Amino acid sequence: MRYSKKEILELLKKIENIPASEFESETLEFKEWMANPKKLYKMLAEYAVCFANQKGGTIVLGVKDKVKGKEKAITGCGGYNIAEIKSRIYEATDPKILVDIEELYIEDLNTTLLLIHVPQGITLHTTTDGMAKIRIGKACKPLTGSMRVQKLIESGALDVSAEVRKDLSTDALDKIEIERLRNMIRANNPDSYLLKLKEKEFLRQSGILKNGHPTFAGILIVGKKDVIQELIPYHEVIYLHMKNDIDYDMRKDYREPIVYILEDIERIIESFNKIITVKSGLFHYEIKEFPTEVYREAIMNALLHRDYTRGGSVFIKHYKDRMEISNPGGFIAGITPQNILRQDSKPRNRHLAEILRKTGLIEKVGVGVKRMFYVQLSSGKEPPLYETDGHSVRVILKNGSVDENFVKFIREREREGKEIDLDGILILSVLRRKREITLNEASEVLQLDMGRTREILNQMCRKGLLEKSGVKKALVYRLSGEVYKKLGESIIYIREKGIDEMRYKELVIEYVKKYGVISNKIVRELLGVDIYKASRILHELVKEGKLKKSGGKKNAEYRLPE
Repeated sequence: MRYSKKEILELLKKIENIPASEFESETLEFKEWMANPKKLYKMLAEYAVCFANQKGGTIVLGVKDKVKGKEKAITGCGGYNIAEIKSRIYEATDPKILVDIEELYIEDLNTTLLLIHVPQGITLHTTTDGMAKIRIGKACKPLTGSMRVQKLIESGALDVSAEVRKDLSTDALDKIEIERLRNMIRANNPDSYLLKLKEKEFLRQSGILKNGHPTFAGILIVGKKDVIQELIPYHEVIYLHMKNDIDYDMRKDYREPIVYILEDIERIIESFNKIITVKSGLFHYEIKEFPTEVYREAIMNALLHRDYTRGGSVFIKHYKDRMEISNPGGFIAGITPQNILRQDSKPRNRHLAEILRKTGLIEKVGVGVKRMFYVQLSSGKEPPLYETDGHSVRVILKNGSVDENFVKFIREREREGKEIDLDGILILSVLRRKREITLNEASEVLQLDMGRTREILNQMCRKGLLEKSGVKKALVYRLSGEVYKKLGESIIYIREKGIDEMRYKELVIEYVKKYGVISNKIVRELLGVDIYKASRILHELVKEGKLKKSGGKKNAEYRLPE
């Protein structure tokens, strides 16, 4: 976490009666300036390593953290060279850490503090003399051997699922589960080359065996239950069918191989999974409360991305109105709920992912999550919701009422060869709930930058899916009249357009008051009208004495009367 100047100033106001150490955290440290450069650079390099090995953070340099009273605590920094400090930290760390440094001037004390912002590392960092620490709470603790392994696993740098168990043979594998895996492959892809191979070659080609011995991932997928329990004690999946938010009426605990778990849990879920039929003329569409493709992918992801080196189970909580699937282990560095749609898949257990990909049990890399969103939305439901506390990940699949008109609209477009992609469905689904969306809001929904978001929205306008109204910061996008009609809401569209038209002149005057001048082109963009409608509005405002026209027909401009 990076602290802003404003946030630091707010904290400094409180140190009259409370020492700065009380405000220190996992991502914030106050340190006194050191006149000795050698000691200063050594201290800063150690703290940079400490923060980088956790979540990153800010070092406030020039404050005594144990002293009360603003004048006594804030000593400031003297004779510093920002470029030199950045260079010394960079040279004293491995891999190199490039910090950002801001000056914070304290006016009433006529002194300057330095805010040193340390980014979160993507791998483990040490100082060049081999010192490695990690931020735990308010302290920098030694990064022990087991902690280093854990951090490497969390970052995806160490893949425990690729480990070859040289002490084991094919006797550790369950022949029934091997056949179950073959049947799954046959159901998904009857032409798979793996089905033509004899058993040992099948196991080798799929990655279950390596050099004649089973891999960690291979044991997880088709290993014997007693072998799994002994070698992978944290492997456990718990399914709960919930009566309400507190009690459950069914529980199943699994320690079996993954292929068995997947098949059995799907059998149970489908026994509760009601189907709604959406009728559109001669076409009937069956929509499940929880689309199989979506929950199956979510369960697979939980098994694939969980941390098998620390305690905790994969939980599947099946409520009437939602399904919650959680796993131990946070997102791999760089992935968040806010960017998960746009990140390439970074499985913690890469070899396990590779086996599942080869056997066709998961989508190709980077497609699974997008597919979950697409299926959920095109089924007239809300998108999957991801949550994380840094140590675990939970995905929530909601079983709200099916938006039948939306389902019909999407399916009709598919039949006409005008299929709407995921970006389009994301925007349309939001506009079904809130009527209009700004560029900034759309950027958050799509998890894309503003430029790319604008392109997508404009393309949807050209396709007749959206209409835009306003300009610059006042620009909003709405469903087009044709889409409203398809969705059975043409009356709402007419009412909203009517309200807009009543305010057309008001919006033009507001724009001129703010920007000083307006043209026919700007009116068209502002109101979403054609050239003739824009001309009539401007002519009426001139006639009413509210605007004054200047220039000729092609370059006419309108301003407020003097």
